[in-house]
Amino acid sequence: MPLRRYAGLIKEKLFSKSEEQQKVNPQRAEWDACAEDNLSHSHDQRVKQLAVDIGNQPLSLKAGPQEHLDWLMQTIETNVIPRLLVAHSSAIEANRSPLMNVRLNDPLRVDELTQLVLRDDATKAAEFVQALYEQGVPLDEIYLRLLAPVARRLGVMWVEDSASFTQVTTGIWRIKQLIYDFSPLFQEFARTDDQAPHAVLVPLPGSQHTLGLFMVSEFFRRAGWKVWGELAATQADIVVAVKTQHVDLVGLSVSTEDQLPALHRFINLLKAESLNPTIGVMVGGPIFNARPELKQEVQADIVGLDAEEALAQAEFFLQKSKH
Repeated sequence: MPLRRYAGLIKEKLFSKSEEQQKVNPQRAEWDACAEDNLSHSHDQRVKQLAVDIGNQPLSLKAGPQEHLDWLMQTIETNVIPRLLVAHSSAIEANRSPLMNVRLNDPLRVDELTQLVLRDDATKAAEFVQALYEQGVPLDEIYLRLLAPVARRLGVMWVEDSASFTQVTTGIWRIKQLIYDFSPLFQEFARTDDQAPHAVLVPLPGSQHTLGLFMVSEFFRRAGWKVWGELAATQADIVVAVKTQHVDLVGLSVSTEDQLPALHRFINLLKAESLNPTIGVMVGGPIFNARPELKQEVQADIVGLDAEEALAQAEFFLQKSKH
């Protein structure tokens, strides 16, 4: 973004024709946006060099009002603004630095949150996640790099008999509650579109694992998809949904390998009964995280191993089906 955007803000605020407009000062967000754009396209050293090398241009004594304005704008753009950017850059980098210092993939951090969700006091886990968010860590990173690994860790603890069924169930419920509590913030800038694609995201009937599906639904909704996700839906419910309305994608969560034969039959049924002849079918779930090679054995259009990947593949499939 060129530096002239800064100058444009100044011109708009100082030289607007309306007296009321002259009283309006640029909002902090406007300056921050300009600084962000300029810093992202210019190295800090280049900005500093501009401030050193470029001085005010001489103005003719016979200059008219327009020349005075042009001279002022040029001076602001080439001399004042570079200096402002140099001063502002340190503040921006300071705001970004906590994110760089937080390592969500640290096994110790996963272990810490795992222990917190197993405690009797649920507030400690919430405070742990809240602290990360306040340090500047995006919620999608917290979901994917921390909450999902904690859920997988709980599953391993159940298999290894190092945690009881009650403990694991409570821990999973608390992770789901964290996602639910942060949902208003996660969806704050969700896209809205009257022509939004429709997705049915449900567990394969008989599947008991719904946390991953809940997280996937959050990502899809934030991306502007309209999602129907009745967790207790039967096969008949799902078939009725795709027969009576235009559904772009059905996502099915699968828990165990012995569900794969039923999954194959159900995918064929959905394709045959769907009102939309180009409907896509996406599958995911714990079994595919534990055994990624099963992706080759599934007759689905998409196999998503996490929420971010599932959304990316779904949107690619949607674009491809339109052409």
